Amino acid sequence: MTKIAFASTMHVAPWGGSEELWSQTAERLARRGGVSVAASVHNWPGPIARLDALERAGGRVHRRRPFARLRRLSQRLPARLTYGWLDAFRPDLMVVSQGYHTEGTDWVHACWRRGIRFALITQSVGECAWPEDGFAGYLAGAFEGAEACYFVSQGNLEFVRRQLATPLEKARIVRNPFNVPYDAAPSWPAGDEPVRLACVGRLYPAAKGQDILFDVLRSDKWRGRRLEVTLFGDGPNAERLRALKEMYRLDNVRFGGFTSDVAALWRDHHALVLTSRHEGLPLVVVEAMLCGRPCIVTDVAGNTELIEDNVSGFVAAAPNTRCVDEALERAWDRRACWREMGQAAALRVRALVPPDPVQVLADDLLRLAAA
Repeated sequence: MTKIAFASTMHVAPWGGSEELWSQTAERLARRGGVSVAASVHNWPGPIARLDALERAGGRVHRRRPFARLRRLSQRLPARLTYGWLDAFRPDLMVVSQGYHTEGTDWVHACWRRGIRFALITQSVGECAWPEDGFAGYLAGAFEGAEACYFVSQGNLEFVRRQLATPLEKARIVRNPFNVPYDAAPSWPAGDEPVRLACVGRLYPAAKGQDILFDVLRSDKWRGRRLEVTLFGDGPNAERLRALKEMYRLDNVRFGGFTSDVAALWRDHHALVLTSRHEGLPLVVVEAMLCGRPCIVTDVAGNTELIEDNVSGFVAAAPNTRCVDEALERAWDRRACWREMGQAAALRVRALVPPDPVQVLADDLLRLAAA
């Protein structure tokens, strides 16, 4: 029996796009004969659908206490209680899913101490966090000591190579799973006005930059145009974003909440706008392109690996008000071409993203575990 363990570093919310790849891969492996799967996650209150599905598939889910609590406990209790599930399961391979590239070193250390081989999945990086030499050297050792380090975009991989000054020769590019059919083709919205943009993502400006978009939209120029922007999603800054909308008196901004029917969303919206400060390769960009919608994005991480500026979307040079306004202005001037650009987006994304990214990763992890 091959044994594969997963650990998620997600700590800012119960769930997010960064959790889809590892959890769906774990479930796929758990349903496969001859594979035993276990996973460690934060002990968030309430049910989480993906974890429930993993357990129904036969996987074991360990819900650990928050790290602050663990640190207090570790001063009084043996380390075996913190990592007892790992000692009991003793996997052939440990897969650490990093929400951010500097996370997960505690799991790497635990694997080193136990002689357990491990792999890393890095979902997001950002230039704001630049570790000092001591920690940077430790991170470089963690990445180079992995059996494989998976990045969801080439841009993220190149940044980590540069930041840590290490070649990462065992690095590989994987893609995140998406929440629309691969052959999705929702109808184009009826009518050209008002122009309806969807901003899809966690309500968390530190990553998604919704405040930048609000700052652009509060100018007289955008107030005078027939444009509507709806934010879809939830997150830890939902209240502050609603307060910012009211403070700026943005009558053309709405909050649509969370929706699971992504293809239906695109029947009512002409394009995606995503003003992220940092990313991996956003699921929402892949989904919008699969649905034939152009994307207005910032030039971070993997966005420009999919989106060709002025061809399948519009790219702001940086996540700031001036650059986003410039890209949005170009998009507005060419709004009559959006349907054609969406068709170009649909072709491009299918050339770069496989129909089943989960199976690609599952097969590679099985190969590593058996090596």
